Amino acid sequence: MDEALDTCVVDDYMTASDIVAPLTIQLVASMYRAAGLRYLEGAPAVAAKILREVASIFSPLDSAASTIGIETLKALVDSWRRRGFTLPETFYALGLAAMAAGAEVDEETADLLLYAASFAVQEVAHPVAVLPILAALRPLGKKAPHIYVSLLAAASELRTLGQKTVEYIYVALQQLRGRLTDTERIWPLVEAIRAYSNLVRRYPEHIKSGWRAAANMCSLYDEIKERDAATAPEGGLSAQRLLNTIAKAYVLAAALPGGNLAQHVQWHCGLDDLEKEAETVKSMLDEVAATADPEKLREIMENEDFAKWVRTRSHTSDIGRAIEDLRAWFTYVLARYKLNHALDEMKLEEAAEEFEKVAEMRKRLKHWGNYLIARSLALRACVLAAKSWGELLERAGDFRELWEEVGKHRKPTARYLATAALPLGEYLVYLAASGDKRGAEVLKKWRWLLDYDGEVSVNTRLMLKLLGVGEGAKLEEVVDVFKPRLSPEYRPALSMLAGLLQKDKVLEICKQLSKSEVCIDAVVAAAGDQEAVERLKLEIEREVPEAHLLLEVADGKTLVEVLTPILPAAQLAFMLLAAVEGRADAVRLHGLWVSARSKRPLARRLFRAVYENCGGLNSEGCRMALLKLYYLHH
Repeated sequence: MDEALDTCVVDDYMTASDIVAPLTIQLVASMYRAAGLRYLEGAPAVAAKILREVASIFSPLDSAASTIGIETLKALVDSWRRRGFTLPETFYALGLAAMAAGAEVDEETADLLLYAASFAVQEVAHPVAVLPILAALRPLGKKAPHIYVSLLAAASELRTLGQKTVEYIYVALQQLRGRLTDTERIWPLVEAIRAYSNLVRRYPEHIKSGWRAAANMCSLYDEIKERDAATAPEGGLSAQRLLNTIAKAYVLAAALPGGNLAQHVQWHCGLDDLEKEAETVKSMLDEVAATADPEKLREIMENEDFAKWVRTRSHTSDIGRAIEDLRAWFTYVLARYKLNHALDEMKLEEAAEEFEKVAEMRKRLKHWGNYLIARSLALRACVLAAKSWGELLERAGDFRELWEEVGKHRKPTARYLATAALPLGEYLVYLAASGDKRGAEVLKKWRWLLDYDGEVSVNTRLMLKLLGVGEGAKLEEVVDVFKPRLSPEYRPALSMLAGLLQKDKVLEICKQLSKSEVCIDAVVAAAGDQEAVERLKLEIEREVPEAHLLLEVADGKTLVEVLTPILPAAQLAFMLLAAVEGRADAVRLHGLWVSARSKRPLARRLFRAVYENCGGLNSEGCRMALLKLYYLHH
């Protein structure tokens, strides 16, 4: 960082031989995390006390203004606007912000500190670091809630956040909502909607009142629409209309995936034809991206509200780059919708083309993690369109090239590592399916990266085991990794089957649930009680009469495994586990159950193919059906 900063007293105080002691890092991080948990428990005074104790560690740093060097931080941020930033610089800025949070600072200084720290949140090495960071900066959020909500939105973008972190973001949004609507600023409302949308889409299982999250998001969207109607000029591009469109893009992103929460979003936000409204939003973003008139863009950027939003998306305040980033993301959202609703191979090929367009946009922006995701989905859509085993393997061969691209832009951040686990899994499964003996060696070398995303790791290793590579995964690991994706009423029974809990303890847990009778029935059925087994069979047959013959041979374990998952990726894991264990009837029951209940046409078709083709687990038809499901849901 020599080109941007001179050394200051903070460096002398915190480092020895230019290195921060690991013990200091662990101590401070644990205290920040403890403060975050106290906020969640509704004890802000206790949390504030912990943060003051952390600040006391830095007591020789008398004031944020004089000793920590706010002017130094301003110089750093100014340099970012000219040349971009490096990872070390963002974490240095985060450290300064965390220490300054314990001092008395005004709103302008809090704004600067949070803005500088926001880039580091997106670049953390592991999601477990997010909660301590958000808690550390909470005092600054009281001074500058509009910037803090942008920090929450940035954090919500990350994959594989833990339950406590998601709960913290959600609770903080609820607490800040009133203060945000009391100001005339629109852009913080847009950022709050972005955060809500991410939580509803990515982590519905971690939100206790999902419908309330949807309702609160939509109330903010209504506020933006009202302000737009009151202030936006008639016709043409304007800053107000753009902010409205951006907010609508986030709202639509929460509604397009479907499901119960998505229905709440559609109803509370007053959305009609989702695909038609999404195309309208995309057209607006395309229009802005195609605007060659610099005078018009300058006019839009003269709106302070819109300029602030651009600043949160681009450290150089580049409106073109900010819009192109948003346009690439929304094109991706629409492509996912088209993939999930593809009714035939032609529609799958069309979805693949859309993902390729997104990949090109991300490549131009040099957003390599998002580029890998888009390329991955383009290849997966092509694989799903294959009509034979040979064609499938030929198309899947392109995963080799994608895996090679992972190494060209490697980055030690949570976002990139979680993304890199995806093409690694896809490449490993291709090697195994094609009979390439290198699969075992690649798995051994890169297992640490695969494990970065537990769900990807479990499903990949089970698929590999089915194809004759590796050791797979045991029931206890599947239950532990997919715990948030399992029904709370059935999960205790699975925990007992996996040996994670004893029956007495499990029954105690059941009694604390609102649907305790369902939970107890599942537990005793899993333990072999035939009357309970018959009740579970009746529950499945009532919804899927076609399952009658499969239910005749199903035991309590199989029934609980079928009923417990609440998301397709978890259902796939238990289906693959049954396949590894040679339980063909259980595999087919999983397929029939999901195909009858899923609202997504592609998932219905692929799960149905498992039911129809997996009477013999070693048949080519069954392997192809399971492989396609893996590439859709892993």
